Amino acid sequence: MTLPMSLGVTAVMLPELTLQQQIALCCELGVTHYCLRPRIIAQEQVGQPYSTWGNYAFDLTLKRLVAEAVTIKKQITDAGLTVFGSVPAVVVDADVDELKLHLEGAAAVGAGRVRVSPRALPQGPFNYENRLEEEIELFVKAVALAKPYSQKLVMETHCGSLVSGPGLALNICKAFSPDEIGVIFDIANFNSEGAVQPNLAVAALKDYIDHIHIGGMQVANTGYDANGFATRQRIMSPLTESNLYLPDWIKALVEAQVTVPMLIEDYTPNKPGALRLREASKAVHRVLESL
Repeated sequence: MTLPMSLGVTAVMLPELTLQQQIALCCELGVTHYCLRPRIIAQEQVGQPYSTWGNYAFDLTLKRLVAEAVTIKKQITDAGLTVFGSVPAVVVDADVDELKLHLEGAAAVGAGRVRVSPRALPQGPFNYENRLEEEIELFVKAVALAKPYSQKLVMETHCGSLVSGPGLALNICKAFSPDEIGVIFDIANFNSEGAVQPNLAVAALKDYIDHIHIGGMQVANTGYDANGFATRQRIMSPLTESNLYLPDWIKALVEAQVTVPMLIEDYTPNKPGALRLREASKAVHRVLESL
């Protein structure tokens, strides 16, 4: 059965596996789009147990991506997978040479897109219109840097950022062509901030949705503050146990004929990445096949 959208994975979800093992798992599960995450393992994490944000079996630094891009691309494409993007933790006001290095690595591996994030929000009150104007000016410069490398910039709808919700992301996007800037439509992050009805979120960003991240998250009460208000903590969860009802989000995307890849990002704690990808890919397959 042909699914209405392709499935993919972001490499950082599989910390225990080498590149070869990740590729083999993707082929087994019918996951066809592979997104790279160049990063530096913090010194205190080297030699520690593998974890999504710590030690990592496939130690892909930015310098290694640039140096080994041809080999990495061949390993992935020879297996029938598509290299789909590079998602480093790089901010739009980063040094020009750093941005160029990320673009060079992405171009060499055939990624097609590089995630570049807006600056962190100011602490305390700030003028939104001024901040938005500044951010657009920074992205104008970044887009100009990306063009010689034939790379598109993508922003992730991420909690705690200037693009946490669909409307906020659109405020930056509409200053650009969808060929220049796109959005990573991150459904898991809508649990934290910017949650709206699926059809509204899709309608607002449809022209700019470059690809989708799907993951689960739960909100748990952790106690009460001095005024008697419940305090809460957000915990990543399996897709099938998310506070957001993910089948409605998948249905909204399919009905709107959004055919971009859906990348699985299941960061459920205390569960191996390979098992998370197996369970999540099966769950998404069931939903897509039922539509």
